[in-house]
Amino acid sequence: MRLFVVCGLLCLASFAVAQKKDMKFGEVPLSELTMTRYEGDTSAAAVILFDRGSAVLSSAATIPLIYKRHVRIKIFRKEAFDDWANENLYVERGSFSKLKGVTYNLVNDSIVKSEIDDNAVFKVRFNKYIDQVKFTLPNVKEGSVIEYSYTIKSDGGVPEWQFQYSIPVLLSEYSVEVPSFVNVRKIMKGTILIAHETVKNTETWRVKNVPAFKPEPLMPNKQDFISSIDFSFSNRSWGRISGQLWANEDFGGAITGSPFLKKTADALVEGETSQKQKIINIVEYMKGNVEWNGTEDIYAEDLREVFKKKKGTAADINVAMASLLHKAGINVEMVLLSTRGNGFARMDYPSTRQFDYTICIAYVDTVGYFLDATEKYLPWNVLPERCLNGLAFAFSNDRYRWIDIVSEVKSKTTVSADLVLNDAGELQGKLSFTRDGYAAYEMRTDIQKRGKDIYLEDFAKRKNSWSFAKSEIRDLDNIDKPVGEIHEVTIQEHGTAAGDLIYIDPFVTFKESENPFKEETREFPIDFGVRTEKVYLSNIVIPAGYVVDEMPQTKVMVLPENKGRFSYMATQIGNRITVVSNIQINARVFMQEEYPNLRELYNRIVAKHAEQIVLRKK
Repeated sequence: MRLFVVCGLLCLASFAVAQKKDMKFGEVPLSELTMTRYEGDTSAAAVILFDRGSAVLSSAATIPLIYKRHVRIKIFRKEAFDDWANENLYVERGSFSKLKGVTYNLVNDSIVKSEIDDNAVFKVRFNKYIDQVKFTLPNVKEGSVIEYSYTIKSDGGVPEWQFQYSIPVLLSEYSVEVPSFVNVRKIMKGTILIAHETVKNTETWRVKNVPAFKPEPLMPNKQDFISSIDFSFSNRSWGRISGQLWANEDFGGAITGSPFLKKTADALVEGETSQKQKIINIVEYMKGNVEWNGTEDIYAEDLREVFKKKKGTAADINVAMASLLHKAGINVEMVLLSTRGNGFARMDYPSTRQFDYTICIAYVDTVGYFLDATEKYLPWNVLPERCLNGLAFAFSNDRYRWIDIVSEVKSKTTVSADLVLNDAGELQGKLSFTRDGYAAYEMRTDIQKRGKDIYLEDFAKRKNSWSFAKSEIRDLDNIDKPVGEIHEVTIQEHGTAAGDLIYIDPFVTFKESENPFKEETREFPIDFGVRTEKVYLSNIVIPAGYVVDEMPQTKVMVLPENKGRFSYMATQIGNRITVVSNIQINARVFMQEEYPNLRELYNRIVAKHAEQIVLRKK
């Protein structure tokens, strides 16, 4: 490893000398404008020519951190415009400055510059401490080179640096200077080998010709696997962080304070002797009175304003709920977590900035219930899927610990088809869907957005060879029950008459016709999000005068540790054929070494679902 780093630095040093002049802002060589593709990856729609950053941490009492970034990108094709001609940053309020942005185009052998306009820069409040800054480079075309730089001055920690992106990077370099008395912990991610050097108090990480990151189907958040480096101060500990959070007026202070909520809390639990029912009352009150605005956050705004607006962030809602629970005499613990879209949380990285969400745990004696009040179509004690992301940091005013966020609830859908086949191959009867757990939540949310009528109309459009006599939805508003969907149908395409034979495809819906895992090998884990179960039960009455000529054989496959299971059975009793398929994914995450078995499971499911039943006329 040491030899690789030394050799890498020598090679990069010569590259840096050749490129140094062209890395000055505005000095774009003609060769970059005439590039038509990147030979290292001809499929790339763009390439990052260089990405250079620096962070200087001083001992100054005000604005101790100065962070600068300078980027130049070559655009080859228009599909790169949205991702690379637009930048989206989350920065501490008031810290962003000195933005320069230019687009370079070659017009009649002359370089034409288009500078970014103030109207193309948007700064909006994300939460109490953070602004969202967006800017767009002007006049971007196929063949353009874009360049921008900016400065961030703040009292925060050393910013993370990302070496790898979804397009190739020719050079990425990050320098960090800290005082000699400050100890900084570094956390590396990814598989790219990064050259590293230290000169006095400055450390530099440098790498060239970084390949584009290629995501895989159903992988966890890609940020956990993209090559990057993050930092935290060595004097930070989880005990210190939990104490600071509990003392923070926007977190623990809002839970133990906010006296105006005491009257509401007393009213919600008045007359209740069951601690569990008290918790339910408070959760349902929050769901019915404050709407989630879609923002994931860990610090609450002023709770009076939240209740006044009847809308707030996840932190606003769940901190307010914790405050009500606390005032109702219920033991409550807060949980900081990193959502599935934010990546995994790390125990060895004492920093709150790796978290983007907060929930709470309410206790009845020693039994704790995970609570989140952002989703009104989930039962009171079921967390949104975004929260199910492994380890999380739980704490109160007197203890802290790491816990695993799990859900006993899964996504389950059962399809029951009761059909009659005629001698022309037409099926007629009733098709029923029963959705439970997360499957019910998804359906209820979908219908809430689109409306019941449009939902049913869209289902019918997807089945254009079906005729619908009647459709209905049951228990849509009772979130403690599965939601039902029933159709009376006539189906043409799943039975085919040919002479004395009728071929039946028993899977009129819910058919697994394609393996989602096409590659023979896998580089990253597989993340299903939640445990799932799909049950398909079909009863088909065959026409008089026909007998079964071919019937699929029973099949059962179970993965090690019962992480996945597939069973299939086709039977006949009299003139009735019954087909039962059950697919279970009993683990949320599968590691790379488990991939071959998982892929083979789906191979067998697809093969079995493709088998037909053959009837022969007597």
